[in-house]
Amino acid sequence: MLPKLSEIGEIVVLNTPVRRVKDAAAALGVGEDKIIKTIVVLCNGVYKAYIVRGSKKIDLAKLGCRLASPEEVLEATGYPVGGVPPVLPIPVFIDKELLREEYVYGGGGDEYSLLKFKPLLLVQLGLATPLDL
Repeated sequence: MLPKLSEIGEIVVLNTPVRRVKDAAAALGVGEDKIIKTIVVLCNGVYKAYIVRGSKKIDLAKLGCRLASPEEVLEATGYPVGGVPPVLPIPVFIDKELLREEYVYGGGGDEYSLLKFKPLLLVQLGLATPLDL
């Protein structure tokens, strides 16, 4: 059973929706380097999630994957695009470079919420596998 988001970090509720990295950074008053994105993909019939710094691009072709549609994201994770948290019922991989960060902010379940969490904690709890992305 997955832990509640509030057990992983602090849920920050905002007055305005944040769907993009720059919007989240502005709403929180932090640099864009503190914002992560959880990208849900489909790889040979299997949904996976990749957690990367908000400014980083990943090569989906190199991974043998395609970006999941908004409908597929909701079906696979239970969350809408723009609110996908880093704790999911599908395999999750996190960029190793994030493990150096004391904390970052990512999706908090909807477009009005963000989760402030320690990336290393996801790995320590077995919720994410570190990769060089």
